[in-house]
Amino acid sequence: MTAATRKVGVHYDAIYEKHDTGPHHPESANRYRVLRAALEELPEEVIRIPGRRAGVAEVLMVHEAWYHDVVYQDVESFAERLRTGDTAICEESYDVAMEACGAMLAAVDAVMRGDLDSVFCAVRPPGHHATATRGMGFCIFNHVAVAAVHLLRRHGLSRVAILDWDVHHGNGTEEIFIEDPEVLYISLHEKDIYPFTGPATERGRGAGEGFTLNLPLPANSGGEVALAAWDEWITPAIDAFQPEFLLISAGFDAREHDPIGGLRWTDADFAEMTRRCVGHAEKWCGGRLVSMLEGGYNPAGLAAAALAHVAALGRGAG
Repeated sequence: MTAATRKVGVHYDAIYEKHDTGPHHPESANRYRVLRAALEELPEEVIRIPGRRAGVAEVLMVHEAWYHDVVYQDVESFAERLRTGDTAICEESYDVAMEACGAMLAAVDAVMRGDLDSVFCAVRPPGHHATATRGMGFCIFNHVAVAAVHLLRRHGLSRVAILDWDVHHGNGTEEIFIEDPEVLYISLHEKDIYPFTGPATERGRGAGEGFTLNLPLPANSGGEVALAAWDEWITPAIDAFQPEFLLISAGFDAREHDPIGGLRWTDADFAEMTRRCVGHAEKWCGGRLVSMLEGGYNPAGLAAAALAHVAALGRGAG
């Protein structure tokens, strides 16, 4: 990167390794440990930013109060899983999830202040499967949704776009914003896998009709299929919406050799998708973009793809 490139920040912290999902779980502290080691080798031009703990009121911008209390109670009672679904927890999980949420808020605040153009938040647990009332799919709180509502309520924006390229459909994010015309939710995901949602026919409901765009992709397809869908559907949707801020649910489990995903994207594909997001942000959002880690379960592959993503955040759209 040079002085003429975009100002890029990254957030990572060993605190996220305290969320213990148990032996042999794919969303493990080890996958994060490998990623953190890679991020520590980034050049000094990429600014490491601190996080913060989210307040309960901030989480309740998206989640029902009783669900927040269920999470707290399950953790405090030393449960091994949330009672709402298949999310593994430990005695540190509530605190770690609150830190992950707060990190996203700190990142969007830094970008809104103009301190940075883009930030990649490497946090865990992931969030995009969490609905307002249910934790599932390794997720506890929906960090990207909390960040979007924060931008609308606290920063006074009126149009926020969320682009989700995790291999799994972000059913929680979609459900939270399904009737909301202020949030454009776009998902590129593998067809017919967990959570078995996200058909192309779902386009939003009520006032939010037309503000959901699902692009289910065939198993074993490569990045060229995703990029073709991008040209046909994503760019026109973003241009029509004209967002003021772009958020990315950046899962890297669509990468080739991931043990859970069935797509074959390469690090170059993730870099190209990132450049396109930067282009959208520069065209409509004053360059403002924040991404957060979702999935990615091959530790070495996750680290490589994330580094490609961060590098592309700094290059601009050219």
